[in-house]
Formats: sequence, structure tokens, C-alpha cells
Amino acid sequence: MSRRRRSHGQALVEFAIVLPIIVAVVLGLFDLGRAVYSYNTLAQASRQAARVAIVNQVTADVKSQAVDSAVTLGLATSNVDVCFKTADSSSTDCSSSSGNCPQSTRYIGCLAVVRTHLSYTPMTPVIALIVSSINLSSTSIEPIEYVCPEGTASTC
Repeated sequence: MSRRRRSHGQALVEFAIVLPIIVAVVLGLFDLGRAVYSYNTLAQASRQAARVAIVNQVTADVKSQAVDSAVTLGLATSNVDVCFKTADSSSTDCSSSSGNCPQSTRYIGCLAVVRTHLSYTPMTPVIALIVSSINLSSTSIEPIEYVCPEGTASTC
């Protein structure tokens, strides 16, 4: 009978030890879901902006489309890079000027490169201590289908 008396609080102690671990896992899953949602939204914004860029090469319009496609993320125009590369360019981002396709020599087949990027911060304070922020980015590359005439970009 004495053995039974000593084990009355055992389940409560075990639960108190395991509960913080369970809560951390559940909150981590919520933050993981938010991160996946953020990345998918960022990728969709990049694709939508590239679709605009293949027929309208006005950089402001392309950036505006990306921002409008990711309203829930608070994406700003400074988080969107737009450039145009020649079809044989091996560069897949806007960081280098090699293989650029300027407006004056742009032709059908040049590549419209749109890169969206954002820093994701976890919502849960416990998870934020482990992972402070994650840099998310998505790049979409599409060939130009219509070249805007220079000076009349508003009609594209």
C-alpha cells in the first residue's frame, strides 16, 4: 500500500516535464506553416510579376504587380529586383550586369528576371530565440513575348 501512495503525483510530474516540449513542437509547426505560406506567396508574386514583364517591360509596373500579389506579406518595391538578360545569358539574377538586355536593344526572346526576397521572422518567441530570421527568395525567369516600344510604355 505504501508503494501506491508514493505514485499519486508521478503522472502530474511527468506531464509537467513533457508539456513544454509538446507546446514547443506545436508552436514550431505553426511557424513552419507560416514560413511555407510566406515562401509560396513570395513565389507566386515572382511568377505574377514575370508574367507582366514578358509583355510590359516597365520596371515600376512589374514591381507593382509583385507587391500587389503579396499584400499579406507586406512586400515592398525594395524587395523586388527586375532585370532583363539576353537569351544566351548564364546569369539567373540581377546582381551582375553581364548579359543585360537594355531597352534600346531589347528583342523578343530576351529573358525577364524577377526576384522577390523577404526576411521571415517567426511569430513564436521561443522559436524566434532558436531561429531569429530566415531569408526567403524566389526567382522567376520568362522569355519576353512582346517588346514595349521605347517612349510609349504606357500603351503596353
